[in-house]
Amino acid sequence: MIQFTRPQPFAEALAASRGRALLPTSGGTADLQRLDPGLRARARFAARVRSAEHLSVLDKGVDDVLTGKIDPATARLRLKQFLARTGYQPKPGTEGGLKDFSSRKRIDLQLRINVRQAQGYGWDEQGQDPALLDAFPAQEFVRVEARRNPRTDWPDRWNAARAQVGAAGTTDAGTGRMAALKNHPIWPALSIFGHPWEPFDWGSGMGLEDVPRREAMALGLIDRDTRIQPRRSDFNAGLQASPDVASARLREELEKSGVGRFGPDGVFHFNPEASDA
Repeated sequence: MIQFTRPQPFAEALAASRGRALLPTSGGTADLQRLDPGLRARARFAARVRSAEHLSVLDKGVDDVLTGKIDPATARLRLKQFLARTGYQPKPGTEGGLKDFSSRKRIDLQLRINVRQAQGYGWDEQGQDPALLDAFPAQEFVRVEARRNPRTDWPDRWNAARAQVGAAGTTDAGTGRMAALKNHPIWPALSIFGHPWEPFDWGSGMGLEDVPRREAMALGLIDRDTRIQPRRSDFNAGLQASPDVASARLREELEKSGVGRFGPDGVFHFNPEASDA
């Protein structure tokens, strides 16, 4: 079951979700991971989904869940009904799994990751307020949702990211806490998606909690007078573009990326040598 246990940052989450352009693609998960994180954040896609109409149903479902018009179960039903109308049949041996477009497992994962990414961006954007950055200059990586089989490698992943980007402004996971200054490069380095906001991996129950200045000082992350500057990116500005403009910009940047090409049908195909099986 998909559950959302924290309030949704309504306006910011919606802006992030509605700023995504549909990207039909023949690429699989490994192909899509090769795209720049900024491009992935601006596209609505699903592995191997070539149908813009399919993506449109997913897009509408995510939007309606974010606005509270429907629950995730209704969004799932819409996708199942759409696929049934198209006559979709999963390939033999894939039924019920992630390669089956109509499986509950796949649809729930798609809905959850898209909703949580919008929420995560929204929480991050709200946290860029200078007054909030001053009062809560750091954040801690903690479990925010229970999992039946939680990942146990997060401390190792944290320290690996810390070694990659620099230890200043971060704690060692060996202390029992994974905390760092907001807008620190450890956050996108920790994420499999390359974003500084939740979620940090597929199906992850880990998230972020604010750390007040006094506590951040006690952890050795910051001194009394240092101020964290708000982060602004091209992604924020792109949210103001109309759907047609956003789609055109995404297409142009994908064509420049060199990882693939658009076919006559508007589907993005990755270069054969980079395609996953």
